[in-house]
Amino acid sequence: MKKTAQAQAKGFTLVELLVVIAIIAILAAVVVLIINPLELTRRGRDAARLTDLANLQNAINVAAQEATSSGTDILCVGGLTAGACTGKSTDGNQRVTDGSGWVKVNLGAQQSVSVPTLPVDPTNSTALHYTYCSDGTGWEINAALESQQQDDKMVNDGGDELTRYEVGSTLSLISSTGTPLCTY
Repeated sequence: MKKTAQAQAKGFTLVELLVVIAIIAILAAVVVLIINPLELTRRGRDAARLTDLANLQNAINVAAQEATSSGTDILCVGGLTAGACTGKSTDGNQRVTDGSGWVKVNLGAQQSVSVPTLPVDPTNSTALHYTYCSDGTGWEINAALESQQQDDKMVNDGGDELTRYEVGSTLSLISSTGTPLCTY
């Protein structure tokens, strides 16, 4: 009889195991809801987008200040087509900085600014990409931000698009409505 009593004392019952598994599952669900790894990933990609656009804005502003030629020559390398020059980060040859990439400014020839390659959107898809547009006197770059935490940045950036983050000197060049110069 002693052997039987000792054997029962060494193991767990099925009910005890189910209770422990249920507690672990509840804790795991709470942790996933609190941390929300998908939202953290979206925030990380948005941080990269905001940094890319800020760096491009600074580089283009310096290029325009250092330039000795006309605005069209600076902001639209290759000239205007139908009153504008435009590019998307999803276009071919997208990362070239000589004005033939998606940004139509020759950032490679600048002495104060070093931009070895143009950045592209972390996702770089048809829905999430960077768009550049210029009319020869002003310019705009925009991008969609994924995180709901960044919605106020898109609304309060000074541009006319509530669903895109916009930087540039003329924030009405790219739009999805009305009669914009460029569309995204």
